[in-house]
Amino acid sequence: MVTQVAHAVGAALAGEISTLAERVRAGVVRISNGRGSGSGTIWDQDGLIVTNYHVVPGEGARVTLADGRQLAGRAVANLPERDLAVIRVEATGLPALPVGDSGALRVGELVLAVGHPLGVPGAVTLGIFSGVGPIEGHGGRHFQEALLADIELRPGNSGGPLVNARGEVIGINAMVLGPRTALAVPSATVVRLLGGHARRVLGVRLAPVQLPAASIARYGLRQETALMLIDVTAGSPAERAGLLPGDIILALDGHAIEEPGDLAWALAEAQEAAVIMAQLLRGGQRQAVAIAPETPAASAAA
Repeated sequence: MVTQVAHAVGAALAGEISTLAERVRAGVVRISNGRGSGSGTIWDQDGLIVTNYHVVPGEGARVTLADGRQLAGRAVANLPERDLAVIRVEATGLPALPVGDSGALRVGELVLAVGHPLGVPGAVTLGIFSGVGPIEGHGGRHFQEALLADIELRPGNSGGPLVNARGEVIGINAMVLGPRTALAVPSATVVRLLGGHARRVLGVRLAPVQLPAASIARYGLRQETALMLIDVTAGSPAERAGLLPGDIILALDGHAIEEPGDLAWALAEAQEAAVIMAQLLRGGQRQAVAIAPETPAASAAA
């Protein structure tokens, strides 16, 4: 009797997972960029598709829908430091996937990844949500916020959705960290990117630096690293605000700036007309400076 019940429960669960997978597969596309391919997640029915920046590092790509249609996609937004890119195709009525709250995930929840690994269309893997980053990457922390899952991914899964048991997108698969260990960009990060406007720039070149122990102690800083200005572009927002080479940016609008991704994220969050407050170290002295960032079209610097 117990065995029969176990078989019945197993069959029911398998059926539910299969139905869920089929529904999610319809909202996953294949993206070809001329050098390789990856996956993409249909974010809204009017042609907005979210993927990884490393899948679409240029102006556009070829998109193949689950029904076989091929469409030209053009990049409309990106955040390289969080490995996110957004492209648009000229189509309506697409099978967009519902978006869930990545912040509500609980360790141990079942998650599903769908993509096109190694050329296999619409492949599905099942795993368990393990926790939240940060994750160390090349040159420092690559992701300040990252979802970790005990799940099998392969090249070609990048840009596809990580969904919860309700079929809601709670992450965009981005990186394989090891056997059955994968990283996804939280859906909350995507929502914040799409809710913003064009990416802002200051007109500077920066490099990560270790903060002096004396400055950390003197100002009660909770960070050990920050970004030093190496160069300030003439006529840029940074120059107009009075920033100088050698200045160390500690924070923007109260958010600590410890590595390049922190700065890019703070700028992505800034509204178009916003003035942001930068906390600096200049000659060992802490200063506050107001800066009005610009869009890339108005400034040649990154």
